[in-house]
Amino acid sequence: MRASLLVLVVAAGCVPHVAPYKPKVRNYKPDRYAAAVQPRSDGSLFDDSNDSLFTHRRSSRVGDLVTVAIQESANAARDASTETSKKSELAAGVGSFAGLMTALKAAYPSIDPAKLLAASTQNDFNGKGQTTSSGKVQATLTARIKQVLPNGDYYIEGSKVVMINQEESHIYLSGVIRPADIQADNTISSNLIADAQVEYTGRGSVS
Repeated sequence: MRASLLVLVVAAGCVPHVAPYKPKVRNYKPDRYAAAVQPRSDGSLFDDSNDSLFTHRRSSRVGDLVTVAIQESANAARDASTETSKKSELAAGVGSFAGLMTALKAAYPSIDPAKLLAASTQNDFNGKGQTTSSGKVQATLTARIKQVLPNGDYYIEGSKVVMINQEESHIYLSGVIRPADIQADNTISSNLIADAQVEYTGRGSVS
């Protein structure tokens, strides 16, 4: 009886994904831009949070949470037009030989031997194309500080999975932020993230 109850409790805590789900993890390595920050002097009254004694401590350590307001949009449009034209004419006259042209002219006065053979071709092409794409993502996601870079910046990473009526939405975000851009309530806008990766995907019958 206890074993059956344990199985029911574990099953109730599982998230019913549409398909096997594996969270994305980014192996971020700081480049040469992440220069080392100057060390603090001994005996400083402040800790590494970079806040004074009279303000709320902002996220600054590995594992701290930062809430990101994702507002990303992308619009692209492209027009292409091609127009070609080609025209060629060929006219050849056949001279009189063995009196054939004279006899032909006498029988058919409307024939002009000088333009007995003529050909004309004309090719025209006119093509136009247009492509337009747009995308917009608005969401709120709380990420964790995964690394404190040598220059003092933070590498953050986070993900969110939302399941509604067998439709599964995945949001992933990672990038580098500056401590000064973090607001007092530990929030930051996505347009202040460097080396950012923002992904919004979904699974389900509609997706």
